[in-house]
Amino acid sequence: MIRRGIPAVVLAFAHVSSPVQAQAAEPTKQECVSANETAQDLRRVAQLRQARAELARCVSASCPGPVREDCAQQLKEVDSAMPTLVLVAKDKAGNDLGAVLVTMDGLPFADSLDGTAIRVDPGEHRFVFEGEGLPPAEKVVVVREGDKNRHISVVLQPLSDESSAQQPPTGPLLSGPTQRAIAVGLGGAGTVSIVIGSVFGLVAKSTYDNAYSNECLRTSPKCNPAGFQDMQTAYGQATASTIAFVAGAMLLAGGAYLYFTSPKMGHVAVGPTAGARGAGLRVSALW
Repeated sequence: MIRRGIPAVVLAFAHVSSPVQAQAAEPTKQECVSANETAQDLRRVAQLRQARAELARCVSASCPGPVREDCAQQLKEVDSAMPTLVLVAKDKAGNDLGAVLVTMDGLPFADSLDGTAIRVDPGEHRFVFEGEGLPPAEKVVVVREGDKNRHISVVLQPLSDESSAQQPPTGPLLSGPTQRAIAVGLGGAGTVSIVIGSVFGLVAKSTYDNAYSNECLRTSPKCNPAGFQDMQTAYGQATASTIAFVAGAMLLAGGAYLYFTSPKMGHVAVGPTAGARGAGLRVSALW
């Protein structure tokens, strides 16, 4: 009798306590109203996923009829507006990858990719895809309200492929003929600059000698105003001559460097020339 009575008591206790526990899990009237109000606030700031979770609470049978009906209507509207994404990751051969971890805005989002659509709030989101032994891939997406089953795809490549793809190309930036043509052009510009410097130097000396002999009576303190003006002009011409000589030398040096560092397919000749009309520098090239 005792052994047969114990199960009866236990069954009776379980029968009485189960409805109590189930009833305790249902939201109260105040919790239903609070969930409804919270969901409306979340919808206004486009946090649809959290709004949906609140609305799922206030459609419970324990909620008042008007609240339950309002929550059901809102839940329908949220489901219609909430975007869904289908995340896809592939390897370099185009094969689908399933064992991929995905974070959204720095928070866990998916621990694998099985082709199912995932609910997401509208707005701009930063997704990071990580596969075992593969470098992560990042993608920024602007998700629009009402988008359904939008596919977001990335390609995960091995580190070796990524490093080789990012390695800058090697080799000369300019072809041999182009580099030599630029070098000859610089040499010509340098020659012209040296000739101009020579002209300014000669003119400066002539201006100075004329002022010193004719306007200053071979002594600077006795210069008249015109003599002082000519002296200043001579100094300016001398400065221009110096600048032209320095620029010419730099252009010639740059041209020579470019030419002699280019692939050798010919030769260049640079040398002075002299004739009845004056002296100069001759640059000739053959390739």
